[in-house]
Amino acid sequence: MLAGVSVALPPGTALLPEECACCGMPATHRLAARRGDGVSVLTGYCDECAEHQAAAASRVLALALASLILALVVAAGLPLLAPRVGAVGLVSASVFAAVLPLVLLLLPALAPDAPHTARARAVTWERGQRLWCADARYGGRVAELNGARAVPAARREDLGSPWLSAGPLLGIGAACLSYFVYHPLLRVINLGSARIDVSVDGARLVSVDATSNESPSAGALVRVPAGQHVLSVSSAVDGSLLARVPVEFQSGESHLFAVGAVDTCFWLETTGYGAEQLAKPSYQPLKSESHFWVLPGGIDTWFSPNPASSDPHSHSSGGLLTALRQAPCADAPPEVRAAE
Repeated sequence: MLAGVSVALPPGTALLPEECACCGMPATHRLAARRGDGVSVLTGYCDECAEHQAAAASRVLALALASLILALVVAAGLPLLAPRVGAVGLVSASVFAAVLPLVLLLLPALAPDAPHTARARAVTWERGQRLWCADARYGGRVAELNGARAVPAARREDLGSPWLSAGPLLGIGAACLSYFVYHPLLRVINLGSARIDVSVDGARLVSVDATSNESPSAGALVRVPAGQHVLSVSSAVDGSLLARVPVEFQSGESHLFAVGAVDTCFWLETTGYGAEQLAKPSYQPLKSESHFWVLPGGIDTWFSPNPASSDPHSHSSGGLLTALRQAPCADAPPEVRAAE
């Protein structure tokens, strides 16, 4: 806490002494002390005091910048070093890293060396019309010039700034974005006859019930760490291992893993509308011996047909819709069966 004096200034224009508000030397600079409603007074400072005020402001800026850099580095790098860290853990680590430099502001401030009375600004506004002065002699001169009275008052030196919140706040946003980028989507469908457990590198990921029909809600949609991994499939009944598949999850992409997909065909079906009207849907078969795919972007419909095409003579600009489809190979379109 800094000891000083508080002066209640009268409404209107206030008069301030010409000397430095911090040490009493002749003033060579004028710095504005602004109030919340926009009212400001020009306070005089000498060269040395103006310099240590600038250093205090630079310290706050340096801490804010260090906080932001640490938050972004942790948000971007932690998913690569520890892929299994969840979203909550990643956000917590980023916020912790952002707050770490700001702890320096909580350390006890060293008392300014005489004749200086403050490390930062020596004159600041208090609530109402009161002006706080770190130098009691300077405060007495302010009271004398404005016909007021100076009363002793102590306050904590203000070394903060709204910019100090930038690191933690941006760290939260960066951590959320980083998690979604480094943890792409995987859809697992179970075309077998019993419930299965799916693991990634030996760690249980999800349990999936069996389904035999094409359905938009079939299977499970989960997020997985990007990179090269091994998917293991085991029976949820007796725990026996059914399959082990080496895979590579690509950042920002969607993936499909079909378990028990014997004699089942998968394809992308594109339908045109309006000006993009197609004579008939186009078919792109999906082939994979392991029944694992990195899917192209722009899939509009999952395991369900696209809406019927509109009138080919419509003047609508229309567009293209792509559906991911599945069916027993015997029931698949001829274009898909021909590719088998």
